[in-house]
Amino acid sequence: MNNKKTWISIGAVAAVAAGIFGVAAMSKKDSTPVETVPVSDTVTDVTPVADKPTTTKAPSTSTYKDGTYTATGSYRSPGGPDEIGVTVQLRNDIVTSVSITPMPHDPTSVEYQAKFASGYKAYVVGKDIDSVKLGAVSGSSLTGIGFNDAIAKIKVKAKA
Repeated sequence: MNNKKTWISIGAVAAVAAGIFGVAAMSKKDSTPVETVPVSDTVTDVTPVADKPTTTKAPSTSTYKDGTYTATGSYRSPGGPDEIGVTVQLRNDIVTSVSITPMPHDPTSVEYQAKFASGYKAYVVGKDIDSVKLGAVSGSSLTGIGFNDAIAKIKVKAKA
């Protein structure tokens, strides 16, 4: 019986030793020489990091002038003609900000323009204005038509 305990103890010590040597081997640093690069005291080019990826064009290839543009888009709803005001800020053809001004002409349009207002920005901000074309947004299918009409008018105004 005493022999069995001895062998168990020896096995346990061996397992612990193997674990220690395994950890030591894994944490051993690589002795490969590291290339040193000279460091300059001056910074010549700093590019800010955006919160989310955007599509950008080089300034020389911009199709539209940077600036803030406003237009009113028109569309027809079951209640008759409706409008929506759109203001867009452009930089290098990218929409950097957008806002709308609801201009409903009947109570149903008030509801649908409010639904549209709750979700359209995610499809516009950070996008190249040429890729902006909205359909149904947040359950509002017709307001996007007016929005697209306003974007088309803004593109004409902003043409470089």
